[in-house]
Amino acid sequence: MKREGVRTRSQTKKQKASTSSQGNSLPDNPFEEEFGSLSDSGQGVWTELSKEVASNLAGTVVSIASFDDGNNKLFFACTGIITVNTPKTTSFLTSLSLVRSIDDNSKIFHDMRIEVRLPDNKIESGWLQFYDLKHNVAVINIIRYHSLQVACLDHQQQIESQSKVVAVGRCFNSGKLMATAGMLTDNPRGAYREELAISTCEITMTGVGGPLVDFNGNFVGMNFYDEKETPFLPRNTILELLSQFSKIIPWWYVLHTYL
Repeated sequence: MKREGVRTRSQTKKQKASTSSQGNSLPDNPFEEEFGSLSDSGQGVWTELSKEVASNLAGTVVSIASFDDGNNKLFFACTGIITVNTPKTTSFLTSLSLVRSIDDNSKIFHDMRIEVRLPDNKIESGWLQFYDLKHNVAVINIIRYHSLQVACLDHQQQIESQSKVVAVGRCFNSGKLMATAGMLTDNPRGAYREELAISTCEITMTGVGGPLVDFNGNFVGMNFYDEKETPFLPRNTILELLSQFSKIIPWWYVLHTYL
């Protein structure tokens, strides 16, 4: 089975250049490949979203990249969601694929350099704060950035099967925000791990870690990648993980406080 619905690096390297839906030549970097419509294009799903929803997405969706500090080589780039903005740190929910070994899924690269491109296009250095191997989830932190907007992940709206949804992503190099629409569907024949759900949204690797929302902007889950549809981790599971993370006191905080 593919790693959590995310294409492997060897498969990515075999990807050939093609043409996007806007007619633009796709870059060799699969993590910069656009999908759907750009937020400033006035086309596609953006014409169906309210100004408030579009503004919230633009303000809470970031791009995150990891680099091999030894040779400054890009390792992985994906999308992230702003979830916390405390007096000391700002946190982003994303995919653990950002720092996860392709050859050994249990191996996490803690020594990689992580950079976050914010909605205003500024880039800040980050670090891996929490992660969950089973669900391929990571929380990246930066030193608090005051002007950031926090996404609302917890809501009472029930999202039914066959509901229309929107997958959102942001490119790291260009900072472009994009989105595409689809519908929630079933997980046929257990094609993916049982904790994952599926939408028909067609995204690229750029959208990994990005939010899946309904047309009112309500958070549905976090997207992974596959060629035919988009597996995603549902909201309830994510909220449970974030709750568990919040109870963990980092070792450096303990040292700073008590020593």
